[in-house]
Amino acid sequence: MAHLENMRYRKQPGASAIYDDATVISGISPGSTSTSAGHDNNGFYDNAPPMSDASLGYSYEKKDLDYSTHAAMPQRPGGVDRGPRLRITKNQWMTLGIIVILAAYVRLWRLSNPTSVVFDEVHFGKFAGKYINGTYFFDVHPPLAKMMFAAVGKAAGYDGIFNFKEIGLDYISAGVPYVAMRLLPALLGLAMVPITYISLAALGHAGDACALGALLVVFENALLTQSRLILLDSALIFFTGATVMFWSLFFTESHRPFSNRWWAYLLLTGINMGNALSCKWVGLFLVATIGVWTIKDLWEKLGDLSITPRQYVKHFLARSIALIVVPVTVYLFWFQIHFMVLHKSGDGNAFMSPEFQNTLDGVNLGHTPRDVYYGSRVRIRHDATNAGYLHSHLSNYETGSKQQQVTLYGFRDENNYWVLTRTEAAEERYANSSDPVALEQIKDGDIVRLLHWKTHRRLHSHNERPPVTTNDYQNEVTGYGWEGFKGDSNDHWRVQILEGDPSVPESKKKLMSIHSKFRLIHTNQHCALFSNRRKLPKWGHEQVEVTCMKSAKFPKTLWRIETNVNEKIPAGAPLAEYKRPGLIAKVMEATAVMWRVNNGLTKSHPYESRPHTWPWLRRGIAYWGRGNNGIYLMGTPILWWLSFVAIIVFAGFQVVLFLRDCRGMHDRLMGIRERYFESVGFLSIGWVLHWVPFFLMGRQLFLHHYLPALWISLLSLVGTLDLFTRRMSRRVRQVLMLGLLLITIRMYFQYSHLAYGTAWTRQGCERSKWLGSWNYDCKRYMDLDIKPSITHLDIPMPTQTVSPHIGGAPLVITANHDDPPEAEHFDPLEHENKLNEPAPRIDHDKLNSDATRLNQGAIKSATTSSAQTVTSDPNPAHVDENFVGADAGNPAAALSIPAKND
Repeated sequence: MAHLENMRYRKQPGASAIYDDATVISGISPGSTSTSAGHDNNGFYDNAPPMSDASLGYSYEKKDLDYSTHAAMPQRPGGVDRGPRLRITKNQWMTLGIIVILAAYVRLWRLSNPTSVVFDEVHFGKFAGKYINGTYFFDVHPPLAKMMFAAVGKAAGYDGIFNFKEIGLDYISAGVPYVAMRLLPALLGLAMVPITYISLAALGHAGDACALGALLVVFENALLTQSRLILLDSALIFFTGATVMFWSLFFTESHRPFSNRWWAYLLLTGINMGNALSCKWVGLFLVATIGVWTIKDLWEKLGDLSITPRQYVKHFLARSIALIVVPVTVYLFWFQIHFMVLHKSGDGNAFMSPEFQNTLDGVNLGHTPRDVYYGSRVRIRHDATNAGYLHSHLSNYETGSKQQQVTLYGFRDENNYWVLTRTEAAEERYANSSDPVALEQIKDGDIVRLLHWKTHRRLHSHNERPPVTTNDYQNEVTGYGWEGFKGDSNDHWRVQILEGDPSVPESKKKLMSIHSKFRLIHTNQHCALFSNRRKLPKWGHEQVEVTCMKSAKFPKTLWRIETNVNEKIPAGAPLAEYKRPGLIAKVMEATAVMWRVNNGLTKSHPYESRPHTWPWLRRGIAYWGRGNNGIYLMGTPILWWLSFVAIIVFAGFQVVLFLRDCRGMHDRLMGIRERYFESVGFLSIGWVLHWVPFFLMGRQLFLHHYLPALWISLLSLVGTLDLFTRRMSRRVRQVLMLGLLLITIRMYFQYSHLAYGTAWTRQGCERSKWLGSWNYDCKRYMDLDIKPSITHLDIPMPTQTVSPHIGGAPLVITANHDDPPEAEHFDPLEHENKLNEPAPRIDHDKLNSDATRLNQGAIKSATTSSAQTVTSDPNPAHVDENFVGADAGNPAAALSIPAKND
C-alpha cells in the first residue's frame, strides 16, 4: 500500500543534493491501495541495469519513513494505528500565503473595468434581478450560481430593476453594484489557487510542484478573464476544484477508514459535487470522473483479502451515500431554494406545465367538472408545448382551402370553446332513444365532432397542405360549416385516451377534464391533431399553427380538457383541478425542459467553436469592445498546449506499458509508475470525461466550456513534470520549472490587455497573434506608426463615410469587411422565447359592436351560396379578435365559405 511519506532526500557521496531539507509529500493518491511488489531497478524497464545511489543523487534513511516525526502516533481505541496524515509545513503555508496575495492582486486589479455589461452578464445579471424580485423565469442551467450572484447583489443594494438588456449598457448611471457582483467570481477564482496547491499535495507531489501549479493558475489568462465577470463558469470551476481536492484528501485517509476525517473528506466530496452539478450540467462530467475512480477503488478492495465482506459492504454503502445520495440531495436542496424564492408568476411560466404554473403566486387555474359528456362546452389545451388552447375565429387562411383558421392561442377567451357532439348518425339514434336528454359520458374510442362555440363551424381536416408546415404527411386543419349545416365525415374525430391520472383509474377509459390526456384521430385521413409551435404569418395573427399529422409522435399530439361547462351536470358532481406537484416532480419537469431546450441550441454564433479546436486554442471569444479597449477570452498558449501534451504522453505511456506487460516485462518507470497512474492517470481520466462528451453534442459550444478540463489538465502537466524530474539534479529541475513559470508570466503580460480590457497598441496586438485564427480585433488599438497629424483611420464600418473636417483635413473612415465580428452575447432562450411569445392580444372592444352583424352575415352567406367566396382583406393582421366571440379580419373574408372539393 502506498503511503504518505514525510521524507527528506539525502545527499550521497559524489552526488548533488536534490532536496536536503525539503519535506516531500509522496506516495498517496486517489485510489492507491497497495504498493507493487518486486524489485525496482530505478529504470524505465526491468531489463535496464540497476542505478547506483550515487547516480541517483539520493537515498532514503529509515528514519525518513517515520510518519510520527520520530514520535509515536496516538492510537485509536482497540489499538488501531491512526496512520499518517497529510502535512504541509509552516514554510509551505507561508509560500502558499504569498502566492494567494499575488493572486489577489492579479484577480482583483481594475475589477471595475469595464463599467458596462459584458458578454453573458446580459443574462446572469438579469436573472439575479428576477431572484431579487421573486418573479419566475426559466434558464437552461441549474440555479446555484445564479442565486449566489443574486445574494451578493441583494446584499450590495441591487434592486433588481436594471435589465442588463444588451452588451455595453452602463452600470454606473443605473446605480448597479456590479463591482460587488463581480467580486464573487473573482474570489472564487482566487480560491482556485490554494485548491490547486492542496490538490497537488494530496495527490502526492512535491512542494515546489504544488507552488508551480498554484502560480500557473494565477497567471492563466482564460481562467483570469472568466473569473472577473458575472458568469457561471467561475462557480463551476470552483466546485469542480473543491471536489477534486477533497476526493484526493479522502485517499490520504485510506489507511484509517471510517474515521472522522475520512468521513469528512468523503462527504465534502459529495457536497461539492452536488454544488458543481447545481451550477451547470457540466458537473455531470465531474460525477462521471469520481464515479469511474470509485469503481476502480471498490474493484481493488474486492480483491484485497485483508478486507472482510462486512467491511467491504460498509465501504460500498459509505460511498453510495456520500457520492450518490448526498449530491442528489444537494441538487434538490438548491432547487427547493430556487422555487421558494421565485414564487411569483413570471415570463418563465410558458415553459412549464399547468400543474407547475399552479404553484406560482398569481396563477389560479381553478377547478372544473370532472366528467366530460356529449354537449359539454370545453376548452382544450395542447399538453406538450404549453402554447395555448385550441382556437378558431372568423379569419380565413390565405393559402390552401382558404377556410377558417384553427390555431393555438395563448390567452383565455371564448373563442377557445368547442362543443363536443355526436356524429350525424349517432345524433339521430340518440334523438330516437327512450331518454334523449340523458347525459352520456365520452369514452375512449368514441367518434366525436367539435363545434366551435362562437362561429358554429366544426373542426375539420382534409387532404390539403397546411400554410406553414407543407410536408406531405401534414394535413390542413380548418373550421368548416355554418349554423344549421349538418357537416360531413371530414368532421369526425376518434378520441384516443393515452394517459390517465393514476389516482383516478377510470380516466384512462372515460374522458375526464384535466386527468385524461388524449389524441384526436381523424377518421378519414388517419392523422392526429398536432402542433409544434410553428407560427402563422401576420395574416394568421401570429398564432400557432395546428395541423393533422400522419404517424405523429405522441407528445405533440396530446391534448387535455382544462375547462368543462355543461348545464346538465348535476350539482355536487366530481370536480377536477390541476394538482400542485411536489419538489421531486417540479425538479424533474424543470430538468426535462432544460434538457429539451439545451438540445435545441443549434443557432450559429460568430464565436462558437467545436471541441477538437479547444486543446490547441484555435480561437477565443469576443466579450466586449468599446473604443480602444476590448475583452477577449484568450488562454495562455504555452499552458494549453503543454497540458494537452501531458495528457497525450500519459496515454502513450499507458499503451506501451500495457503492451510490455502483456509480454511479461513489468516496467517500473523509474519507480514512479504506480504514482504516475494514481495521480496523472486520475487527472487524465477526468480531462477525458470533461472533454470527449462535448463531441456528442449538436448544440452551440464555446471555448469557455473547456475551462474545467483545462484546470484538470494543468494539474496533469505539473504532476508529469514533478514525477519525471525527480531523478534529475536539483538545478535542472528548478530550471525547467522556473522556465515554464517565466514563460507563463511573460504570456500573462502579453495577453492581459484582453483580460482586463486595457489599452494596447496595434503593433503589440498583431505580434501576439501566433495563429491566424486568433481573431481578436487589433484595429481598435492605437497605431504607433501613424503620426498625430495624419487623420486616416482604418476601422471596420459597413460603408465608407467621410466625417466633418478636423483641423482642415477630412477624417476618412475606410470600410473593412474582413474584420472580426463584434462581441455578441449568447442567448440560449432566444428561439424558445420567440416560440413561447403569445400572439398579440386582440382588441375586443373594437369588434364587439359588430359581433351580431357578422354572425347574421354568416347565415345569410351560407343560405345564398355555400360555394361563394368573398375576397379577403389584404391586411387582416391589423384587425383584432373580440373577447366574447366576434372575430378578427375583414367581415366578408371571415364569413366566406369556399366550395369544398373534399
